[in-house]
Amino acid sequence: MSAAVITAFDTHSNDSTATIRRYQDGYRVADGVVTFGQTVKLGGICVGGVIFVAGLVEFILNPAEHHGFAVIFASLIACAALLILISQILAMGLRGEGHLLKAVLDSDVNSSPFLSNTQRVRAMSLRERPPVSKVLPVWTE
Repeated sequence: MSAAVITAFDTHSNDSTATIRRYQDGYRVADGVVTFGQTVKLGGICVGGVIFVAGLVEFILNPAEHHGFAVIFASLIACAALLILISQILAMGLRGEGHLLKAVLDSDVNSSPFLSNTQRVRAMSLRERPPVSKVLPVWTE
């Protein structure tokens, strides 16, 4: 009768540095996607605001359209609203994809058999929190 041999896997070896680097790159990409989504959102609001102000200026400076239907004013306001709406929808999609990528990476790092807990913390770029007594002053009399 033969006994099965179980070999222990050393999770503190340096072979995991490539794995950690790959996960950290994934987190950087996810952060980049979320940041780009936020940029699209703010850019759409700014450009839409500029178009809205241009519509107001056009309405104020063109007295001929005050008596009738202000076509240019209405079209500029509609374009501004449409631009803001489209940028908000795109930003929600991009930010959602970035957060989804972070969640998938969290799951992968957490279930990786090749990483120890300290390596998981390093891969997720988390810092251990100091005890509360070291953060807040303790009043003694």
